[in-house]
Formats: sequence, C-alpha cells, structure tokens
Amino acid sequence: MQTLFSSLTALAGSLLRVTAQASLVIALVLLAQWLGRKHLPPRVRYALWLLVVARLLLPVSLESGFSIFNFTTA
Repeated sequence: MQTLFSSLTALAGSLLRVTAQASLVIALVLLAQWLGRKHLPPRVRYALWLLVVARLLLPVSLESGFSIFNFTTA
C-alpha cells in the first residue's frame, strides 16, 4: 500500500511540474503575440502555439543547463 501511495505522490508531482511548465510556455506565447501583434504574420503566431502543443504532448523533457524551466525549480 505504501508503494502505491508513493507512486501516486510521484505522479501527482510530475503532473504538477508539467502543468506549471506548460502554463509558463502559454504565458510566453501570449506575451510574444501581444508584443508583436502588428508585426507577426498569422503563420508565425500559429507556429508559436505549436510550441505549446509540443510541450503538452511531450511531458518528458531532456535535461539542459540552459532552460527557462530551471528558474521554476528551487
């Protein structure tokens, strides 16, 4: 029973981390669209949303020394 509880706790932590990272990507895409609303063609705006789709479809990410997600973990 303890193993099941620890597995569910780890899963919940992972889901929370992925959700926070996806939310950060969404906020950055919205900011980029707002800043470049007059200069970004629709094709580029749709391509920015593909970053969000990729982040949501690929919950496992590669380790990197340079990442905006390094600032989200303390």
